[in-house]
Order: sequence, then structure tokens, then C-alpha cells
Amino acid sequence: MLDSKIPVLSIREPYATLIIEGKNDIELRNWKPPVWIKDFYIHVPTIADLKMCKEYDITSNIPKTIIGKALVVGVKEYTNSKDFAEDYQRHHSKSFWKYNSGFILDNVEKVEPPIENILGKPFFFFL
Repeated sequence: MLDSKIPVLSIREPYATLIIEGKNDIELRNWKPPVWIKDFYIHVPTIADLKMCKEYDITSNIPKTIIGKALVVGVKEYTNSKDFAEDYQRHHSKSFWKYNSGFILDNVEKVEPPIENILGKPFFFFL
């Protein structure tokens, strides 16, 4: 059973799976998380980055599904493409121009069984 007091964040595939598999420990956004955000659930929305799914050979999880939980332990601000590129193995994105914040994640857990039929939203949301 999910804790309704913990927020949810929609993360496109393949990035949601890369986080769950321990291959990404930075989630990129163009905004900083509110200071009160600590734990959050990882939600797979209906839209996936199909090019990147193919590149990483990841079959998308079922859309509209909560697949995991993570803890935000810090925020990294990206002000130049060099710093962004140096963290590539931590976030797997080449789109510096899109993002200026990276949520540093820890304590990632898979939610079993996944919770299906959850509509996502563009920011943190609650069930």
C-alpha cells in the first residue's frame, strides 16, 4: 500500500527504469524541488523517450504506473555544459539546454507490485 503523504513524480522512460536499476542517481528538471521534498514515488507517464529506450534497450514499463520510490538527498545546479557532460553517467542526458537542476537520489526501491492506472501530472503530486 502506498503512503498518500509521500508525493509522486512522473519520470519518462527510460529514465525511470534507469533510476530503479541504479544506473541514474540524478533526475533532471528545469526547476528545483521544494525544500520539503524528501521521499517520492516514481511514476511512469504515458509518454516515453522512445529513441532513448531503444538506445538503452529498455522496454517501457506499463504507462500510468508507480514503479519505485527514491529519496532526494541534494540538488545540483547546472550552469554550464561542461559540468552537465561530466555527470552524463549519472543522468544519461545530452540535453544541457533543457535542464538546470539535478535531484541527487539515494535509497531507491522498487515498488512491488507496481501500482497501475495512476494519471500523472507535470510537477510533484499526491494520490
